Amino acid sequence: MRIVGVEVRVLKPQEFVEEATRINVPAALIRIFTDKGVEGVTMLEESIYAEELVMKFRTARRWLRSVEDFIPLVGADPFDRERIEKSFWDQYFFQRSAPTVLCALDECLWDIAGKVLGMPIYKLIGAYRERIPAFASTQSYDRVEDYVRVAERCLEEGFKAIKIHPPRYWRKDIEVCRAVRETVGDDIVLMLDPFHAYARDEALKVGREIEKLDFYWYEDPLPTTDIEGLAYLCRKLDIQVLTGEDIHDLYGYAELITRGAADSLRCVDVNVGGITSMLKVAHLAEIFGMNCELHSWGHPWQQAAHLHVMLAIKNCRFFEMPFPVGIFDQGTKDVIRIDRDGYVHAPRKPGLGLDVDWDDIERRTIDVISYPERVS
Repeated sequence: MRIVGVEVRVLKPQEFVEEATRINVPAALIRIFTDKGVEGVTMLEESIYAEELVMKFRTARRWLRSVEDFIPLVGADPFDRERIEKSFWDQYFFQRSAPTVLCALDECLWDIAGKVLGMPIYKLIGAYRERIPAFASTQSYDRVEDYVRVAERCLEEGFKAIKIHPPRYWRKDIEVCRAVRETVGDDIVLMLDPFHAYARDEALKVGREIEKLDFYWYEDPLPTTDIEGLAYLCRKLDIQVLTGEDIHDLYGYAELITRGAADSLRCVDVNVGGITSMLKVAHLAEIFGMNCELHSWGHPWQQAAHLHVMLAIKNCRFFEMPFPVGIFDQGTKDVIRIDRDGYVHAPRKPGLGLDVDWDDIERRTIDVISYPERVS
């Protein structure tokens, strides 16, 4: 089996019917084709990076002299994933887009492998479980009353865990956390993610307050670049401090671990290079007795890619479900939802487990870029 081409479909930005605190840019559906008629499919939320993947497919020879084992993407065996991705990274590691473009390539290769072998990806990796509890990853709001309203809705929809993205003003954030804990009671798991909002003294004050409120984790209270500050918080607080979702290579995680700057890691596919790299981060964390909580707040393909890894590793506690549920659904009829007990279940279809809704994709498509042209 050989790779014969790639297609990128640039899609219209989504029109959200409910609130979404995310910059709304055109996404892209990615298809990598093989000479056996099997194709790998994924989606990237930013089409500008997807277009670069097509450019990489045009590259027929190495251009960095130090790279001796260059593998052109057209003609490569899709099962030679590590060789292909090492060649890719050696060529483009210095480019800002490299992890995101590699993510699209990697997830398509995994999708192809699963489809050829008739198995979901998590089974190919080595299944650890068939389901995992989910937390509602809620958005940012202006008023404390809005956080209470959303928390009540999360409970109505069956969630047993909720993550708060607060207003990012430390005094008000404490007020929000107190109000939500009072609303949901003691049996609901709560997390706080202020996303780099605080100075060190503010982060410590908030951390001590949410410890009293029995929050489960404290995510990104400081910028990931403040290694000393994060290590200080880890020493001072009993609640676990999570960070890492904006790290773009494995070496950054190694530094967090060796300097004691995280109690558990966060990881996202587009920042590290896809499923293969997420597994490496998770296994690195496992060696040091740490959890790796994967970020899955995105479109269905991103949710699915993270879920497959979560189902194949031991050191992950929760699936992150964007809330309101379904807000980022597009391009597929296969969506991930919780059951009555608050769990999400393993995909059953081969590969990533998502079939394209071509009627929806055709309506959304504003441009098609491929190599070779009309490869499909």
